[in-house]
Amino acid sequence: MAAIGKLALNRRTVGIGVLVIAVVAVITVFVAMLLSDRADAGDPSVTITTTGPVPTPEAEPIARDTGTALLAALPDTVLGYAVSAQVADEAMVTAGAVEGWQLTYTGADGDVTVRVGQWGSAEEAAAALPDVAVLDGADVVEDGQVDVAGAAAGTFQILQTPDGAGRAVWTNGTVGFVVDGPDADSVRAVYLAYPL
Repeated sequence: MAAIGKLALNRRTVGIGVLVIAVVAVITVFVAMLLSDRADAGDPSVTITTTGPVPTPEAEPIARDTGTALLAALPDTVLGYAVSAQVADEAMVTAGAVEGWQLTYTGADGDVTVRVGQWGSAEEAAAALPDVAVLDGADVVEDGQVDVAGAAAGTFQILQTPDGAGRAVWTNGTVGFVVDGPDADSVRAVYLAYPL
């Protein structure tokens, strides 16, 4: 019987040993998973964005009429472009604008034309501008809301024609803009940099 007791003791010892090994294995896997999650969630990667200097125009802007509040508010330069021409925009006035202007901005990469009109109310500007800015065959590349000081002030659209030309259209309160340029990227850049 002593041999049977020894055999039972050995089975019990082996069973306890297997149980201990299993528990240690489970704990090891659990700890490894925790450490792995912490390693994945470690320090967030830092993205460094370097921007070059704002382009400056190669030419000086022309002397132009600034006799109205709207004209005085329009910039002489935007990015690498400088005003090279300014004329009245009768299409804006025909669409109900109190005043309308077309400014040509010339830069190293060509010209960008800015048409601007001012209406009596933001609602009038929003209603009239789509008819003035229609561009047959163009695709909307981007659109959204114009925010000024954290409040909605209008809407914008960036359009691209099948031949690659771009148009940006936006309202900011009572003022509406139509910008034409060589491609959607250039008019988007002007839209983002234009101070109105």
